[in-house]
Amino acid sequence: MMMSGLLVRMVLTESERLRTRHQLLEFLKFRALAAQQDFFLDESTADRRAWLRRVHPHALALSDQDLKQVWDQAYQLYGCH
Repeated sequence: MMMSGLLVRMVLTESERLRTRHQLLEFLKFRALAAQQDFFLDESTADRRAWLRRVHPHALALSDQDLKQVWDQAYQLYGCH
């Protein structure tokens, strides 16, 4: 959530955190499958957060560690290896 130009991360309950992780993984599945290998080229946390801000802002509530874990899982499941 943006407030006065500052990013404020919401505090999620454990069930909200898990639900948000699941929603992001589902969202990434379709994006990754449509984009093929190019999808996973931008690997920095800042790049991921900037992209999510535009297309799936709800996921911005996740910690950097959660985002990395979901991104890694999506790559293992849907990336071109």
